[in-house]
Amino acid sequence: MKYYCLYVICFLSLTCIAQKEGQSFCGGDNTEAYFPLLESKKIIVWGNTYYTEKKTGIKELNDKTYIEYTQTWESGDIAYLYLRKENGIIYQYEENTEDETIRLPHNFDIGDSWKTASKEGSYEIISKEGKLKTPICNYSNLLVLKSIFKNGNFTFYYLKGYGYVAATVNDNLISFVTPKLNID
Repeated sequence: MKYYCLYVICFLSLTCIAQKEGQSFCGGDNTEAYFPLLESKKIIVWGNTYYTEKKTGIKELNDKTYIEYTQTWESGDIAYLYLRKENGIIYQYEENTEDETIRLPHNFDIGDSWKTASKEGSYEIISKEGKLKTPICNYSNLLVLKSIFKNGNFTFYYLKGYGYVAATVNDNLISFVTPKLNID
């Protein structure tokens, strides 16, 4: 269960950072990437709980510089996520392997797939035209990323210029971003 939570935390959080000034909460920016490494804070609902994620600094790991994000759960538990961008590729440092995993390749195509550094999970790009309705937003033109892990299979949704917006399991919404916690 511990590793399941870590995978979920890592996957969800990559772009759980708020959008640019003046951009509507549900709107993206088609001139930007699906996986921007922004500096604002996001609130992510996950099942019957939530966490906030914010950039907290930089960290050197294996002679590479990563942006450090802190994920603070409703329970008070804290997790850290380390991301970097090089040549358009987003990398995530995996503490359990002391190596990095590609979170999103550059210039990807539908059907592109890759494995995590631990070889325990895989990702596949399944659409750039995904649609999804959450309690907050009705999205279209989403990047849809399928992930398969030993502990579960997830579908993650990313909006250009914003990043992560939601996740499903078997087409059931299990996570989404929200501008506030008192959602109906």
